[in-house]
Amino acid sequence: MKSGINNTLNRVYASNWGAGLLAGLLLSLSFSPVNMALLAIPAFMLFIRISDRCESMRQVMYVTFPGFLLWNAITTYWLTYATLAGGLAAIVANAVIMTIPLAVIHLIRKRSGLSLVFGAIYVASAWVAYEYLHLRWDLAWPWLVVGNAFSNFPILVQYIEVTGALGISFWVVFSAALLQSKSGFSAKSLALVAILPVISMVTYISYTPQTDEYVEVVVAQPNYDSYLTAGGFRSTDEALESIIALTDSVVTPNTKAIFWPENAIRSPIYSTTMQHPTGRLLAESRQWAAPLISGGSWYRYYDANDIPRVHRTSVDGINFNVYNAAIGFYPDGSMQFYEKAKLVPIVERLPFVDFFGRFENPWIDWGDVSGYGKGREVVNFPVHTTLSPALVCYDSVFPDWVRRHVRDGAGFVTIITNDGWWGKTSGHIQHFDFARLRAIETRRAVVRSANNGISGMIDANGAVLSKTKYWVRDAKALNVPVYHRTTIYTRFGDWVGLLSVFMTAFMIAFSLTRKQS
Repeated sequence: MKSGINNTLNRVYASNWGAGLLAGLLLSLSFSPVNMALLAIPAFMLFIRISDRCESMRQVMYVTFPGFLLWNAITTYWLTYATLAGGLAAIVANAVIMTIPLAVIHLIRKRSGLSLVFGAIYVASAWVAYEYLHLRWDLAWPWLVVGNAFSNFPILVQYIEVTGALGISFWVVFSAALLQSKSGFSAKSLALVAILPVISMVTYISYTPQTDEYVEVVVAQPNYDSYLTAGGFRSTDEALESIIALTDSVVTPNTKAIFWPENAIRSPIYSTTMQHPTGRLLAESRQWAAPLISGGSWYRYYDANDIPRVHRTSVDGINFNVYNAAIGFYPDGSMQFYEKAKLVPIVERLPFVDFFGRFENPWIDWGDVSGYGKGREVVNFPVHTTLSPALVCYDSVFPDWVRRHVRDGAGFVTIITNDGWWGKTSGHIQHFDFARLRAIETRRAVVRSANNGISGMIDANGAVLSKTKYWVRDAKALNVPVYHRTTIYTRFGDWVGLLSVFMTAFMIAFSLTRKQS
């Protein structure tokens, strides 16, 4: 029996196709909900071995594609729950894109002639350069950043307050390249691999953040059914009254803010009117003596001198856009708006529509087909004596966008989301887990209000302090610690990624000038 298993593994290892599929499986197991994060290292050892055995960059892309496709499919299969065609397209497209950095790694290792350690640095740079760039275009898909695999192991990744999550990706691929040596493992290689985790463990054990104050906030989890009209209620008004009653059940005189999830307000909010439900929500804010910050659809109308390139026009000639937004209702009758900046490609916004909108087209109105308007501004909401963003769903998976809000004064981070589109899949689990990395990067508590769950709070070292069950109607009053220390990552952002881009560009140019070894 044991001999048969060994023979099978040897055959898989000897085959580029088999090794690639095995690498994809290992990467899938490294992510939550399985959480075998360290399997990411042998997975990349296999991918690097494949790149070494291939004769060309094209062949690398060809034989590694099935492995990347398997990783994408197993880890993000739930994308198809919201839209089957869009989900399948995203899984395939992302797998194709992932083959490109492997082809670059092939080029670097074949032609650079670098030593083991410097070679490993440049191999890691090639992968991280891809992740950095992939976070910054209209087809961004940050879910499978390799560092996300370690979201449930905060004890191993405390160093990301310096490097950000891309630092974890760098460590994983660097470790794989270092251990993928023809001479096998060495004490020096193992020591280099262990340095960051050891530093992290010491930091985690000794970490004692200085809390400036505590702020009581309420988070509501109304448990609307996203696939039913009015969330499963008879009307949007009934849904609204339901979440108001839920909030009333936990609000206290000490409550300083109430957070409702994405899509909690089922009726549109208009910029030029105080019609229902705006007046109703302002009245509740006065009664609670605390701001209410909720997700909803925000119709923003434009003056003649304030019209963006891509916009919609009503039948009576009014220019506007619809935003997936966080809307703040304050006891003094004022309102504040945050327009979601990181929109899901295709599902929420047509990719590259801002580029296409530069060109007049008699057949296509780019505003009509654009989807949601794209937010551009960092917005923090006043909460008692501090500030907090209300990052909407997908926003929270972009480390640099989160840290910009902290850099602008946020004392804690709030995420409002509707993870109900994915049903009882691993999608909502992963989304909650990834927020633990945002807490460590910025050294801020993270508060989540999710429509169906998981709502709760994460401390600045990544420890989960409170969480709800999924698909349960719930509300919680949370005593949120407020911090003001600024981390290196908060100050400088994804410097690891930017440095990796420059290093990779240099190595590509250098490798192309050398003859193949």
